[in-house]
Amino acid sequence: MNKNEQISSKIEEIGSETFKKLKKLQIPPYPKYYHDTFMDILTYSTNKDILDLSKKYNYLFSTNDMDPNMQDGCFHITKESVLEFENSNTTLKNISNENIIDIDKIRKEPNNVDAKKILHSFDSFQRQITKELDNADRTITRLKLEIEKLERESNIDPLTKTYNRRVLIKDLEDILEIGKEKNLDLQIIMFDADDFKNINDTFGHIAGDKTLIYITKLIQNSVRKGIRIYRYGGEEFIVILNRVEENDGIRVAQRIVKNADESKLLYKGNTIHLTLSAGISKHAKGDTAESIIDRADNALYVAKKAGKNCCKIG
Repeated sequence: MNKNEQISSKIEEIGSETFKKLKKLQIPPYPKYYHDTFMDILTYSTNKDILDLSKKYNYLFSTNDMDPNMQDGCFHITKESVLEFENSNTTLKNISNENIIDIDKIRKEPNNVDAKKILHSFDSFQRQITKELDNADRTITRLKLEIEKLERESNIDPLTKTYNRRVLIKDLEDILEIGKEKNLDLQIIMFDADDFKNINDTFGHIAGDKTLIYITKLIQNSVRKGIRIYRYGGEEFIVILNRVEENDGIRVAQRIVKNADESKLLYKGNTIHLTLSAGISKHAKGDTAESIIDRADNALYVAKKAGKNCCKIG
């Protein structure tokens, strides 16, 4: 058996294990739950080839940022726009045909021109065209509003309603571009739920989803209004603290970690003890979005190695 066949065989094995696990936890094998469980098993796989493959082709193993309902909405708007354009085009052609004037005949027989008929045709043509343009304006306005709504939704993580990774990168790049020649009072904090896999294994993925939503609310209630929260991936969240001094940023991180440790999350009569680890990264001149996130990620790793339920600076 060659290497590709070994990898295929291992993926099939993980797939079978995923279905068994969902059945054991009495969770329906919906695509989202199957994907999350599959990725949990894959993450803790001892097969180096599989792990390398998942890192190299992570777009194959990750869910699409865009919610299926959003994809349907985009398709609907595109289809409706084309149909409206075709209908308008047909209507304009019909109006033109109904009010056509034989110019050649007028040239040959100018004395037999019926001025009232010509004026009536022009008047009718103008009224119908104006009506059609008004209809087109209303359709364009409605479709623009729908597109704007879809654009807003495409920036939001469907589960936690936080901003997604794409918005995080854009927001960071915008801030860094403005202050690229300066040392900014900018920090980012990356939070990660400790032992999140145990929550999924013990209580199921629905409890895991509720935990992620709970983390979002906990962070929101611990920072000032207007600060954006981003779901970076899985159980990782990031906040950007712009124009905030380093000591204040550390206090924010420590407060959120402390609030999580002292919180009580109930699920079906069970208390889930939730703790968070945090990595803090301060802006350095010349930073890119990737470099400042990497330092926060490294600091988070240090916090995990230090026993979790704490924050470290990168």
